[in-house]
Parts: sequence; structure tokens; C-alpha cells
Amino acid sequence: MTALLRPRVPGQTRILYLARFAPDDPVYEMKADGVLSGYAEYHFNLYKALTEIGYAVTSSSKPYAAWTAGGNVDFVFSMLNRMPFRNPEIHVPSVCEYLRLPYLGAPPNIRALAEDKYLSKLAFRALGLPVAEGRAYARGQPAPPPAFRGPYFVKDRFGAASEGITADCLQEDWEGAARIVRRLHEQGRDVLVEAYCPGIDVTVPVIGHDPYLLLGHVSPCSDKAGNILTEDLKADDHLGNQLVDVGGVKAAIEDDVAALWQALGPIDYFRVDYRWDPETGKRQVLEINICCYLGRHGALCLAGQEWGFSRSDILAHVVEYSLARQKGTRDLFRWTV
Repeated sequence: MTALLRPRVPGQTRILYLARFAPDDPVYEMKADGVLSGYAEYHFNLYKALTEIGYAVTSSSKPYAAWTAGGNVDFVFSMLNRMPFRNPEIHVPSVCEYLRLPYLGAPPNIRALAEDKYLSKLAFRALGLPVAEGRAYARGQPAPPPAFRGPYFVKDRFGAASEGITADCLQEDWEGAARIVRRLHEQGRDVLVEAYCPGIDVTVPVIGHDPYLLLGHVSPCSDKAGNILTEDLKADDHLGNQLVDVGGVKAAIEDDVAALWQALGPIDYFRVDYRWDPETGKRQVLEINICCYLGRHGALCLAGQEWGFSRSDILAHVVEYSLARQKGTRDLFRWTV
């Protein structure tokens, strides 16, 4: 059986846990999350899971806690992926790089590439991975028709958790797609328009290992037209995830992950999201998601259960792998001006 890393003396590792609904000292209790459908419970349960492993965990919902963490903690476990400014995912990793402090995920440049769904699409294509045709439309720029035919799928270029995606983001013609582009622009979003790919969503969770471990193939279920994942479906998640057999495309997915790891790794854990057509076997890479959902019923933990891994096992491994990955990586950096 494949073994995961475990801390020898977890209490000797001081972790700063950051999340929007993380407990704030001295009240280490679950917060109310308003209309955000369970994120407070999710963030609090992650905090509890880290403490139950035995780590010495301090916790904060404030981004500035990372700025003062140097010398006070050994590792930053940040779920502060979305904050109210442009490209927030690289904020905490960049601060930690400046402080020479190990942190969860991947270096800022890799995080930035992954969060930009258009640039990452170009990178995937350069690596030889199959991707759907796409075109970016920045706010304030003209929006002529793309060079590919519909149906079109319109989404936030930098979105997470299907932000801004509604059922009408799938449009048969450019007239309808252009209307959705204008709507997202009015919301302040840059837009990515893709050629719609028939089939279902399949996500492939991966953890850093030796060198990495592909855990399985999971389909987030959808009851929407075109099997798309909308914002309300992601928020409610009443349909959940299911393991799927991808048949003859399994080896091709393994090759995709190997190419991504060679170019972008090492990464502590991530998902590769696909559209896959069971009838034709055709696959299209949509995006790579770093520091993704770690809920008990999420894709990562669902696939991990097939290996006999609990969420606690995966959390401990990710922390220990990340610490080992970053050990000594900043020793050569010096001021150059």
C-alpha cells in the first residue's frame, strides 16, 4: 500500500492557519457565514483537523497575520484564496516568500498562471495538452466574435467556485454569448469565452508524493443544461461528486498530469479539471486548481478514500510534503541592488 508522510512530533511544527472564516484569537469557535453556504463550517473543520493531528496551530481570518508571521510560525496553511482585490491568490505566497517562510501550495508564479484561465490554456496547449478553443475579452476592450464557432461557454477569466456562472452562460450563438460577455464586464469581470465541450466535468486530484500521486477521477454532478457547473450549484453542492471510470482515456490523463508536473511542479496538491465526452472519449483540459477544496466529500478526499486515506492523512501528508519541498530553497537568494 502506498504510504503517506506523517509528522514525527507534530507539536513541534507551528502552523498559522488562514481562512476567511478561520477562528480569531481568543475565540476559537465557528463563525457565522451568512449566505456563503457552509464555508464557515468548512474553514472551522479544517482548523480542527490540523489541531487534531497535533500541530501547534494559531489561526486568523486577517491577511495581515501573514505579514507578522516571520519567526513566529514554521508553516502557513492558507485558504485565503479569494480576497476583494485583483489576483488575490498570490498575496499570501508572495508575503511568505519575502519572509522566507514555508507555505501551502505552489510558488506565486505558478499560482498566478493557474488562476488565469486564459494564460493557463495557452500554457497547456504549448505542453501538447488538448484544450478547447478560447478567447479572452478584457473589460473596456471591443468584443468581436471569436474565430471559432459556437456553442459558446462564457465565464470569468479569473473566477473561482464557478463565480458568475449561470445557466445562460452556455449560448448557441455569438449574439447570446456577447450579451453574457457584456453582463460579466458590467460586474467588473474579465471574460473567457470557450468553445463548449460536450460531455461531463471530470476532475483529477493529485498530491505531491514521489514525485506525485494521481488519486483518481471524480465527476462533480450537474443537473443543468450541457452538464455545466453553475455558481448556485457549486455553492449548494446538493448533487455532490462521484467516482467515474474514464475507460480508455485513463492513460492519456496520466500523460497530461506528467507533462503538467514536469513544467509546473512540484506542487503540494492540485486538481486538473477536464470536460470528457463518454461517447467519443474526447477530453479537453479546462484548468488546474491549486489549493483546492479539502472538504470531506470533495473530490480530493473522495478519491483518497479509494486508497484508504482519510482527510487527516491527506492534510498531514500535504503539510509534511510541503515542508520538505521548501527546505533550503531560499538559501541562495540575496539582495542584488
